[in-house]
Amino acid sequence: MSALRFDPPLYLAPMEGVTDASFRSLVLEENGPGTVGAACTEFLRVTDHPLPLEFLRKELGPPPQQDRAGLVQVGIQLMGNKPDAIAETSVLAAEAGAAFVDLNFGCPAPRVFQHCAGSALLADPQLLERVVRTVVEACPIPVTAKIRSGIEHDRDLEDIAKRVEQAGASVLSVHARLRADRYSDPSDWERLRRVRKVVSLPIYGNGDANSPENIARMFAETGCDGVMVGRGAMANPWIFRDYARRLAELPKIEMGVAQIVSWMGDYERRMLERGATPHQALGRLKQAFKALVKGAMLPAAEEQRKEFLRLQAGDDFLQAIAGLSDSSVPQS
Repeated sequence: MSALRFDPPLYLAPMEGVTDASFRSLVLEENGPGTVGAACTEFLRVTDHPLPLEFLRKELGPPPQQDRAGLVQVGIQLMGNKPDAIAETSVLAAEAGAAFVDLNFGCPAPRVFQHCAGSALLADPQLLERVVRTVVEACPIPVTAKIRSGIEHDRDLEDIAKRVEQAGASVLSVHARLRADRYSDPSDWERLRRVRKVVSLPIYGNGDANSPENIARMFAETGCDGVMVGRGAMANPWIFRDYARRLAELPKIEMGVAQIVSWMGDYERRMLERGATPHQALGRLKQAFKALVKGAMLPAAEEQRKEFLRLQAGDDFLQAIAGLSDSSVPQS
């Protein structure tokens, strides 16, 4: 098993359709040094053949500012059910500059599940273990795994966690929901406690760590070695900085509308520079806007949400948000 340590033990989760290099680098840089230990690409699907090296390099993107300073380890997440093809891709991922390779056994999407990938492999623990072992034996960098707690039930959770450890993974991230659960269903953190009892490799908890307070609770209540933050970083892109300041007993830095619009403008610019069309970039901006409204970063925008989302140009969209007053931003 290759040694792997994330410092601090906070991980920006891989999220399909979200954590491309633009979003990822922006979140890491905005939160500041020493606030995030790891991040990962959104999943890259491997079928019968290894993915091309240049594709992996593009998805990984240039090292973010923090990563250049050696403070954030950025990995590539792979998903599939062909052990040899994934293993060959993992070797190329190392060549592309990934700090580690993460294996996705958690994606609940129907189109993924129907093709026996992602969380579908939880129904075949032997194949799941074979994928991990084959990749570990081939890959020159550490290999980690991310799982859901089960498909319809969690009776196999401990067995699967043990298999991941026995196969040589360096870290196991556990989403405390089932594949059958909706994101609106609460996570069951007892599942994290159960996994922590049966394996010795580092365990990162995932699911409802959506505020600095809940990150602290997950550490305190589950015994996890680290916390993986997903949708919480969409709702509040500064959540890691907020948690660090909470630990240091420092006041939260309040974000005004102008700062939030500046963040969104930078996000758009990075997407366009990486080859996104204006339409594609606007779609991601609207996704970010909806998450920010839901996360109460722009609560007054709720009244104009539908109106804003109908806008068809990035400049018009950002100008509309800029027109909100700072009284719409929550203050401590």
